Amino acid sequence: MADVKKLPYYKPQKGLLGSELKEYKGAQGCIPLDTQKNVSIDRLAPGEKPPPPPPKQAAEPAKVQKQAEVPQPKQQPKIEEPPKQLEAEVCENPPIFDLQDVPVAMDNLGWTVSAKLARLWFASPEHIYDNNPKSLQPLDDGDVTLDWALRFGNVKKKYEKLLANDIYSDAAVDLAQKKIFDKISARFSENRGANLGFNTGSSLSDIRQFHIDYQFQLTSISDWDTLDGRTPTDLTGALANFNIYVAIGNVEISGEKYFRYEKPSNLYCLNAVAKITHVFVYVKDNYSFNGEQYLGHWNKSGVIVAPGTWLTGSGSPKHESDIDVWVKAVNKPVDTRKSFFGKFKESDVYFPVFNADYNRWREKHHRGGDFMVYSKPVYLKLKRSIDINIGEICRSEP
Repeated sequence: MADVKKLPYYKPQKGLLGSELKEYKGAQGCIPLDTQKNVSIDRLAPGEKPPPPPPKQAAEPAKVQKQAEVPQPKQQPKIEEPPKQLEAEVCENPPIFDLQDVPVAMDNLGWTVSAKLARLWFASPEHIYDNNPKSLQPLDDGDVTLDWALRFGNVKKKYEKLLANDIYSDAAVDLAQKKIFDKISARFSENRGANLGFNTGSSLSDIRQFHIDYQFQLTSISDWDTLDGRTPTDLTGALANFNIYVAIGNVEISGEKYFRYEKPSNLYCLNAVAKITHVFVYVKDNYSFNGEQYLGHWNKSGVIVAPGTWLTGSGSPKHESDIDVWVKAVNKPVDTRKSFFGKFKESDVYFPVFNADYNRWREKHHRGGDFMVYSKPVYLKLKRSIDINIGEICRSEP
């Protein structure tokens, strides 16, 4: 019997020095399975009513047909062929793994926030994100916090650079200048004696509009930034790629006020200078399954990852032949064969999960709602205020 080439894989697990992404290769590798069955989408959605049972059909009496005797051809001598190494092992009935078991695996990995967001998606009404970050979307602002996100990978380092340098860039100051000008010019035109300084905290009740009106800088966090060394974390599972945003918090306005006499009316003007003393900082991302992304191989105990994919970062692996085989096998379940009691065991078989599986599930169950994730904005006083020359603002005087 021909044997099957084992493929290397990576598995996040606890090590002596914390989390690690352990590589299994050679004899410890996994075996791709050739099967018609893949990740299941059959389990009812949360709260979904089961369909009515099909009507019973009367059993038909079995028909016995006499088989005509067919002369058998003479046996030809067998020619022994050298055994070939196959790319996959046939498995007609692998253990069942339902897509709704992914949050179970996340819980087993200790990814509590990832599991909450996944369960929220399954339980939500059917909805597809339109890829417009300013559009009105369902949102969750209670499960992700900025402090939590800063605990992982390189996120805090990028956050500190954002507040120390990036918010003072020319592009950020120009955008803040425009948003402050629009705000105070409208107020000045209504009442020349108004205190033009403002605080944006009263606008937080509509976080989407707050973001549109006052955000002026961001830092992008990649999935690589969320890793613990090379190990995926709860933040990787929850958001992967996302942004941390900075919005205007508190603004003080000063400047010289004067009359400018022009026909046909006089103008009362302010040469405005703004000082941003406080900002709001928050995480924002969309939780959706647009695109064709590979999300790892899963079972109820956790996840393993093919080399050369988004989690391992091994885009230039040492053994290119392994990647070539994985390209063919990445859409197949695999058997890690760790059990002492045979093959195709539930704890050993992992199923590939793609964005497309979530979209198939949504089409079948009419549940599965994409949503926006916001953290509660954190109000911070800047060590160094952002000073902006707003320019001249005028209103007509009778």
